[in-house]
Amino acid sequence: MEQAIAAGTMNGDGLQAQGLQRLLALAERFRAGTLEPAVFAALYFFHWQIATHGDAFAARRSKSDPRPDAAAWAARLGADATADRLLDLLERYQYRCVRPGVPVALAEWLRSRWPLELELRIPTPEAVLRAQARGTRPVTVICDYPRMLRPVLHKSNAFAFFLHDLEHAYKFFHLPALHAAQRAFFAAMLALVASGALARYRTDALFAAKLDYVMSDMNTHPEHGRQYLRAILVEHCRRREAKDATERLSPAAEREIEGIMQALRAHEMRAIAPASGERACAAG
Repeated sequence: MEQAIAAGTMNGDGLQAQGLQRLLALAERFRAGTLEPAVFAALYFFHWQIATHGDAFAARRSKSDPRPDAAAWAARLGADATADRLLDLLERYQYRCVRPGVPVALAEWLRSRWPLELELRIPTPEAVLRAQARGTRPVTVICDYPRMLRPVLHKSNAFAFFLHDLEHAYKFFHLPALHAAQRAFFAAMLALVASGALARYRTDALFAAKLDYVMSDMNTHPEHGRQYLRAILVEHCRRREAKDATERLSPAAEREIEGIMQALRAHEMRAIAPASGERACAAG
């Protein structure tokens, strides 16, 4: 396979063949246990970015810094992959087509400030929900060829999905108060799902897909999550009762939805209480 890549016959998706070869070698090092997860993730970011954009992969923030050179960076990153070196590059440069939260998330992961979990396979929505309920979030790094070049869920390839995960990590962690609120909400969602309260609704494929979105792809203020859950419950009941958006649901359906929302709020209050106690003990 390496010979085919070097010959340019297997470089796919606009990647430079040499960059793809570096990514495959990087994955072998990680599987051999010679790289920490955060270092592996940062190197994965740099090598994909360089392989995708060439010399246009980055821009300096300060004119006192040297202009980024793709070939020089790729060679140096292969030999100088310390966390400090990676942090320096993440903070002194900005990266083409990459949202600002991505380098921040990688930097905080390298500093061990944000407890991200590296996954080599796409976790289920339930697994993401469990992770968020305990205060962390998975970041998926797909490094199998040719899978890494193919669409991953709603993203064009493995790198796009990786960036998407890091964007969510930033939204989950960057504000401590919002992080605590999200964690309580996800703990409440986890308890609600585990109780079986949503089991009958999940037989509706459309509802199930939108519930997966709430559980694994919505890092925002919890009130948005609550309102979204209510909205998809209303949509489900309208389909079940064959009513359009102008017609009112039956009183039974309205009670049903309110019962679920009350259960969610109760679970959320129970999740908030222990966290408040932990902060009080820490302050004391």
